[in-house]
Amino acid sequence: MKIMLIDDHPLFIEGIRGVLQSLDQSEILIQSCGSCEEALEQAETDDNVDLVLLDLNLPGMSGLEGLKQLRHKLPASPIVMLSASEDRTKVMQAIELGAKGFIPKSSTPEVIISAVQLVLSGGVYLPMAVLETVNSSQAKTSNNDGQTLTPRQVEVLKLLAEGHSNKTIGNQLSMAENTVRVHVSAILRFLDVANRTEAGVAAARMGLLAEGEF
Repeated sequence: MKIMLIDDHPLFIEGIRGVLQSLDQSEILIQSCGSCEEALEQAETDDNVDLVLLDLNLPGMSGLEGLKQLRHKLPASPIVMLSASEDRTKVMQAIELGAKGFIPKSSTPEVIISAVQLVLSGGVYLPMAVLETVNSSQAKTSNNDGQTLTPRQVEVLKLLAEGHSNKTIGNQLSMAENTVRVHVSAILRFLDVANRTEAGVAAARMGLLAEGEF
């Protein structure tokens, strides 16, 4: 597995190298770049990258601008943002631009590994500390057509946003997999989105993923 790590702090680079080596993979190659410009130059000659870890705050080109350009250069590679800041506005902006997750640099090695594994399996990782900054009184429980989600659908939505499969959701909620599919279809219609990744982003923006909404 090949990982591109874009960060300008040598100590963090060495630390994250050690963490990522504990991933359950036979061989991990970590390529580090000190800037988005360097990463884009490298992507010109080698686009075989399984995962990109991109610092939000970099010298020169910003992480968000780098995200947009790297998505064009490496369309098949999931990109996860890293940052010492947990500014929810920037986090959601990154997700809307196509990032598959956001990992605070203060995260424990266990959290980092779990987040990376979730993204590699097709999910989107957002730390609860970011999601919980949404004031529960601002949660929008109905859409523009006046439709609402049932409490059961909200449970499904929260597990869906964490990247769980229909089978896993069914096991956790003691539901048949076909029933989960029905709920997922209703959730996508409610949020007016095309897929599970967009559903997680839309639900977070509406405040539906914070605890105590229903």
